[in-house]
Amino acid sequence: MRETFANETITARHSSKRAEQERKGAAAGAGKPRGKSRLPSLAELLALGLPLAVAVGMGFFLVSGLPKGEDARYSRARDDIRALKSLLIFGPHMPDTQTGLPYLVESGQIPFLPQDPWGRPYQYRNPGTEYVWELFSLGPDGVESQDDIIAWNLYGGRAAVGKR
Repeated sequence: MRETFANETITARHSSKRAEQERKGAAAGAGKPRGKSRLPSLAELLALGLPLAVAVGMGFFLVSGLPKGEDARYSRARDDIRALKSLLIFGPHMPDTQTGLPYLVESGQIPFLPQDPWGRPYQYRNPGTEYVWELFSLGPDGVESQDDIIAWNLYGGRAAVGKR
């Protein structure tokens, strides 16, 4: 029993010494910074700040450059017509007006036939009235007019299209 009591006494002494040393160390180092306190250098600021500024600037540029409203609709119609035109040109053969654009779905070239941004189907004629074949969107008004988007003149509409 004495040995146990002696070991407990020695352990208690060591514990109290450790606690006392920790208290002294905490009191002596209170209020002092652990590491060296300094301001960041110009190189450090540039290394962190410059990539962040570039990323924010690029994001703003990309978001502000997107077409909005009616311009976005015209842009989507032009993209759709370009895609359909390439499928027609490089496909096995050009369908006639009766077969039309659904031929692209039936032949497995595309999974579905998109509608123009105004909710109407794209128009296709073979033979066309102005060219050998025609692919176009009727535009926002839904009738053949000057604002139509035509495969052979995506930006000019019918006004700039010449007769064959």
